[in-house]
This record gives sequence, C-alpha cells and structure tokens, in this order.
Amino acid sequence: MNRYLFLLISTMVLGMFWIAPTTSAKSDHHPLIESVWGIDNKAEDNKGQGHFFSDAMVKLHAKELGMEIEGKDMETLKEEVYEALIMNAAEELEIKIEVEDTSIEDIKKKVHKAKIIKKAEELGIEPDGKDPKTLAKMVYEESIKQKAGELGITTEDKDSKELKKMIKEKKIKQEADALGIDTDGKDLRDLAKEVQETKILQAATQLGIDTNGKNAEEILDMIITVYYDEAKSQRVYPFEGELH
Repeated sequence: MNRYLFLLISTMVLGMFWIAPTTSAKSDHHPLIESVWGIDNKAEDNKGQGHFFSDAMVKLHAKELGMEIEGKDMETLKEEVYEALIMNAAEELEIKIEVEDTSIEDIKKKVHKAKIIKKAEELGIEPDGKDPKTLAKMVYEESIKQKAGELGITTEDKDSKELKKMIKEKKIKQEADALGIDTDGKDLRDLAKEVQETKILQAATQLGIDTNGKNAEEILDMIITVYYDEAKSQRVYPFEGELH
C-alpha cells in the first residue's frame, strides 16, 4: 500500500470515529479546518453513504483506492469510497470479518474499537477495563493536549473545547502566513477557504491549467481528474504531503 493511501485511510477512519465528541451542529466545517485533525472531506455522519465536503476530493479518494470513477454518479462513488476506506482499515488492523458481520456498519464498529485501542496504546493510555465511550473520550482529550503541546500552546486550565479552537486557529493562520495571506480580522472559516483556494490556484498555475471562468472546486476537479499524475509527481495541492 502506498504512503499516500495509507495516510488517507488512517485519517479518514480516525476522523469518522473518535474526533467527533466535541463537534457541534455549529462547528466551523470546512475541509481545511477539518484537516487540522486529519479528517478533511470526511463522512459527516454514520450512515452507509456518508456526506463528503468536496466532490473533487471524493474522486481523489476513489482514484487512490484504485476505483473506476467514470460513469458513476456522486452518491454511488461516495458510498463506494466510504465502504472501501472501512474495509481497507479493517485489513490494515487485521480484523477478522465474521459471518455475523452482515453490514459495513458492523465492520465499522470493529474498526472503531480497534482504532481507539491502538491510539490509546500509542498515547500511553491503558485500555483494559475501560468502556469504549470512556476510552474514546480519554484518547480524544489526550490527543488534543498532545497536538496543543506540539504547537506550543499552553494546556493548563484549558478544556478540550478551548484547546481545539486554539489549535484550529493557530494551524490555519500558520498556513495563511506561509502563503502571504493577511489574517487580520478574518473569520476562521473564511480564512481557511482563502488558504485552500490559494493553494488550488498555485497548483493550477504550476500545472499550466487555464482557470478563467472556473471556481476553486472546478479547478480542483480538473487537477484530480485530468492532471492527476502530473500533480502527484510535482507534489502540488492536494499532494503536498499532508492530506488536505
């Protein structure tokens, strides 16, 4: 399995399961904001089809998974990507599929449990004797603290919700600064959108794509469907190293 596909599967599956506890209906959903957690363009609910933030990124996931995208409507492709990500994660985790696992949701539950336990062990949390919900909460909170520490954010006297907001802001502003984007007075969602659009336009310029009359999503779709090999070899957005 190539490095990019492994990253894609890991981030998608982790995102679908354990980062959700503090996500509210009013969350700042935007692919670049979610990418702080490695869950960009994720399935937003627990249903079989799921909902993805970007159709273009669904196509990217499909191509990385070796799927044929021609002639398929988007809902069909989303469902196939959703199921393939779960099955690949189950294979990576060496999860045994039983006869009683009659649906993809049954398998997803097993992947969820295995991912939580694996992440807990990585964080030095003893999983034995803890119910799944308690363990997931502990993993989430410790992951937030760890990410905050990596960014130099003080965690003392701050809860996970506050830390998550601070991490989002710092990561997005770091990316904006690197691109020369003015961050003063801008809403985080608007800033994230500007960062992503700037990256898409930079990639289009490098690939020689005519952007006249096209919006960011249309250009991204072209990068993925028409210039896939060139974009990947040149490591332009969305092939920069992290899944955005």
